[in-house]
Amino acid sequence: MAMLTLPDSFKKNILSLFPEEAGYFFDALSNPPIASIRQNLSKLKANIKLEDPVEWCPHATYLAQRFPFIEDPLWHAGAYYVQESSSMFLHHVIKQLPLDKPKLNVLDLCAAPGGKSTLLLDALPPHAFLVTNEIIKSRVSVLQENLVRWGQANVAVTNNDPKNFQKLGAFFDLIVIDAPCSGEGLWRRDKDAMKEWSQENVEICEARQSRILQDILPCLKPGGILVYSTCTFNPMENEDQVSKIIKNFGLNPLPIKVPSDWPVHVQAGFQFRFLPHKVKGEGLFMAVLQKPDEIGVGKPSMKRAGLNFVPKKMLPSLHAWLVQPQLFDYFIENDFVFAFPLNLIESYEPLRSNLYVKQVGICMGKLDKAGKLIPEHSLALSVHINREIPRHELNLQESHAYLKKGTIAWNNEMPLGWCLACFKGLSLGWIKVLPNRVNNYFPAEYRILKDLE
Repeated sequence: MAMLTLPDSFKKNILSLFPEEAGYFFDALSNPPIASIRQNLSKLKANIKLEDPVEWCPHATYLAQRFPFIEDPLWHAGAYYVQESSSMFLHHVIKQLPLDKPKLNVLDLCAAPGGKSTLLLDALPPHAFLVTNEIIKSRVSVLQENLVRWGQANVAVTNNDPKNFQKLGAFFDLIVIDAPCSGEGLWRRDKDAMKEWSQENVEICEARQSRILQDILPCLKPGGILVYSTCTFNPMENEDQVSKIIKNFGLNPLPIKVPSDWPVHVQAGFQFRFLPHKVKGEGLFMAVLQKPDEIGVGKPSMKRAGLNFVPKKMLPSLHAWLVQPQLFDYFIENDFVFAFPLNLIESYEPLRSNLYVKQVGICMGKLDKAGKLIPEHSLALSVHINREIPRHELNLQESHAYLKKGTIAWNNEMPLGWCLACFKGLSLGWIKVLPNRVNNYFPAEYRILKDLE
């Protein structure tokens, strides 16, 4: 592969950072990227083989070669997430944090497309409430789609500016910020990203990150933890930014233990660099800090509004759709019924009252005039769905037809009514079986558009 022509100012910066390794660093940027996937711990029926495990994430694997994931029904079923392996280091970090609290509110602030959010859902204690926010409106839909595939209920997808979260006061025990950055660490994977790079853009990114941190850190509880990361190499967006957090906000470094044989560059025990000539993944910087207990809490000026809970007489028909329905509360918003963990309602109510929430919990569907549920796609992919719901197994060719929103062949052995279309035991979505045909309810906006063999 031909060597990349790198910007002179970028090369100068790398030479100053890693003078003894710069040659290896530059050579590595011309190597092809290595793909990796992380399996969904709640959807292990797919039995994905971990032939080359990612060191810091035990349920992830490097791939010998990249394949067209859009053609794999297991990807559509949420069996795995395609994620850059360096980013999976967050799993190792989360597992070492002191998160043994009865109530645990977590914010993934710059979350799209959803890699770190889906990882958090697997790594956090099951009682945690994850708020996965995307600042840019145009990116919220892909975040929502990936969270629907993952199938967990203890999550809210939001679209808000960081400053808006101050209405909640010091609300979060953990804030993860994968900050928008100049993207130097992605050049091996995306050669076009280098064309957008300039020193001026680095400075713009640094200013944007400072503004985000200024706006969101008041929302961190005393004793709360911040995980700050970028996919770039320059100190302005990394170590210098962390130094300002320590100086201006009083946060302290929180060391994380890392095995000595891992190819991770550790700085002072709490800052971590992933370099292209040492790892199979891409460039990453991550730092872990903690807010002292003695730093005071600002009082939130939030409004509170009640949720529109489903009447008790209607609950039995909804309970039939979930495996442990007593663990959920049910409310209606914009004509849709949502199921949300009962123990998290107290945390969700102020969020819903003060911020824009795109989706929360399980969007079960709409009620028809007779009070029967017309199920939504998120219910079909939920890990909480009743296992007694009728299922119809599809082969690969039939699954491709379904995912293209094509025709599904009818036969008289199929159970009438709503039915889950499945591939290798995992749900792809809904079909409705009628006496002489099958209606395909796969969402049109998610369908495969390309021709498949």
